[in-house]
Amino acid sequence: MPLDALAVGNDAIAKVLDEIGDLIELKGENVFRAVTYRAAARSIRDLREPLTKLVEERRLKEIPKVGSSVSEAIEQIVATGRSKRHDELQAAVPPGLLTLLRVPGVGPATARTIYDHLKITTIEELEEAAKEHRLQQLPKIQAKTEENILRSIAALKQRTGRSLLHEARAAAMTMADYLRAETGVEQLAIAGSLRRYKETIGDIDIVVAGDDAAPIFEVFARAPSVERVLARGDTKCSVIVDRGLQIDLRVVPARSFGAALLYFTGSKEHNVRLRGLALRRKLLLNEYGLYRIGAEERGQEIASITEEDVYSALEMDFIPPELREDRGEVDAAKAHTLPKLVKLDQVRGDLHTHTNWTDGRDPLADMARRALAKGYAYLAVTDHSPGLGMTNGLSPERIEVRLAEAARLNAELAPFRIIVGTEVDIRANGALDYSDALLAKFDIVSASVHSSFGQTREQMTARVVGAMRHPLVTALSHPTGRLLEKREPHAVDLDAVIDAAVETGTWIEVNGGPERLDLPDTWIRKAVDRGATLVANSDAHAIEELDWMDLAVGTARRGWAPDGRLANVRELDAMLASRKKR
Repeated sequence: MPLDALAVGNDAIAKVLDEIGDLIELKGENVFRAVTYRAAARSIRDLREPLTKLVEERRLKEIPKVGSSVSEAIEQIVATGRSKRHDELQAAVPPGLLTLLRVPGVGPATARTIYDHLKITTIEELEEAAKEHRLQQLPKIQAKTEENILRSIAALKQRTGRSLLHEARAAAMTMADYLRAETGVEQLAIAGSLRRYKETIGDIDIVVAGDDAAPIFEVFARAPSVERVLARGDTKCSVIVDRGLQIDLRVVPARSFGAALLYFTGSKEHNVRLRGLALRRKLLLNEYGLYRIGAEERGQEIASITEEDVYSALEMDFIPPELREDRGEVDAAKAHTLPKLVKLDQVRGDLHTHTNWTDGRDPLADMARRALAKGYAYLAVTDHSPGLGMTNGLSPERIEVRLAEAARLNAELAPFRIIVGTEVDIRANGALDYSDALLAKFDIVSASVHSSFGQTREQMTARVVGAMRHPLVTALSHPTGRLLEKREPHAVDLDAVIDAAVETGTWIEVNGGPERLDLPDTWIRKAVDRGATLVANSDAHAIEELDWMDLAVGTARRGWAPDGRLANVRELDAMLASRKKR
């Protein structure tokens, strides 16, 4: 389908270019042309300016990997909403082949092989063929590949279609800022699973205090991001905004704001526990307040203005939103044993970031200055090792240049400190991607799995735990390897990983990358309970992505992580001293 030529954005154009690359391979044309379109798409996603502006100013050649053919496609998309090259390729490639590419592990070459021999064009047909072991009879497709395709299809069926946390938050904050500016409301809060920092989001909930909902709904419905209005009542209005997200706006009296915020933050299970607790005290709790039974009809609430008032009236400590999942927080609040959760402003530095030396976008100097502006005392730059070819990992010679660059910047920015580290690949055989002599040059060594995800649970666990036992490895990054809504976690025994962390002193990362949020919250709590040390990182590849630390901290809070459990809430010397002894 053509794009809206008047509203086309960088991501939408990049998606078309990626699809052109896939279609080129599916058609069997020169693979290097496909690589060019995909590289251009990556560059466009990294742009800080609207691509439409660059087209207007004839500056497309400033974009890396954008040559004449790609420029022509971009100009056509911006002008008309579609590309002639894209249309031609779609006409030449059998319908349905692009659908097969939705299955992780099925690339263009594999999809073409499957179609040429079996004429398969749907995921259902692909699954049936894999179950019947017909795929492994085709050229270059092994039994292991067939098994992985079946696993990927099963995972694909389980995907929720929900939005990632950072996408939903961006949409919610845009709407909240708009409502504050256009209506002058003084009490407005984002609620729901977004406020609880859940890893994926269904609908967005916003609660506003107001005496008259109608004029607020009028403003809400004509917000620039609104694509259509779904429903409108006396106290609730629902709209669809960019990316198909639904936002529900609820307007309540000011005196009920706290009770409404509590109710619409949820979770459902948490609310059920609270209502049960209230009933046992002959009280009624709803979105308007906490009442003695029967008194709600007369409007004589016990508590309603703030959430703190409601919890206090139930003789409980205030429960942070991230904990409201009915995982023991109600009993802990009654017993006054809730943990003192880590806070974002306690974080002293980010220990997992990348620069344009490998697969990041921005120079080290820019990343360091942004970290300094955020109030950090230190920043670890952990560019990749060479094993992951697409990242342009650092050679031994480039490591020396990087060390010299960091030393110059440290002299300039003192007392702020740039820590030179590495994200070193754990190879399939368990070996690390750098020699011990090279690893010893780094202050921080973060070990990661970036390949051979299909290993058995025993193989992957031995691979990961073996790396954690290495005396020069400081931390294990994104331990499960999952990509939310894209890739399932690899098969690893996280109990064994936590045991190894406790035994060796290796930190376990809570990665704030929006597609990762890894270690997951339930496992964070297990790690905390067993005494492991965590480290919350952004995994930033650009200066603005340093803000993803908020997602890492929010995830850590969902896992009941107290401030003393994170390595990077410590001052520089204490943080470095807490690394395992070398």
